[in-house]
Amino acid sequence: MIRNYYTDSYKSGITVTPSDTLLLDGRTKSTTPQGAWKEYNIYIGESPTALPVTTTSDNTVVSNSTNVGLASPNAQVKAGMRVTGGTLPAAGVLIASVTNSSNYVLASAQSIAANSTLTYSYDSEAKIKVHTINNEVITFVKPAQGFVLPVSVVQVYATGTEGGISDLVALS
Repeated sequence: MIRNYYTDSYKSGITVTPSDTLLLDGRTKSTTPQGAWKEYNIYIGESPTALPVTTTSDNTVVSNSTNVGLASPNAQVKAGMRVTGGTLPAAGVLIASVTNSSNYVLASAQSIAANSTLTYSYDSEAKIKVHTINNEVITFVKPAQGFVLPVSVVQVYATGTEGGISDLVALS
């Protein structure tokens, strides 16, 4: 569990998996009466504050491959980001997965010259869409990392939560 002055007063925390149909406790929202909803405070574990998130210029040569290596590890490079620059298409290419802080996998095979300037960003700014205990849907835009949302939440939506928001914890 995450421990800091925001979270020390909470009894427990569960990892949040955003869903458009399930409540945070795993029950189906459509079949659970509103009076039986369990409410949580949501801790934002990771939220980029600005776009682009990071830039590198130390990649290894990539020849018609999906695998990209970095000479210096960069923990800011995440799956779901779009990488642009070098000889990549102008629209960029999505990162399908991250093997470790020095290696990632692109969604399609590309060729990139060694030490190209590559920029990593999300397609949208950070935001989280939640359903509150008062049956309201609220979207928080650019919530700060380490922030606890100021509402009682019953659901975090998968659709509408984007831009690098991750490592969410439901606190009770």
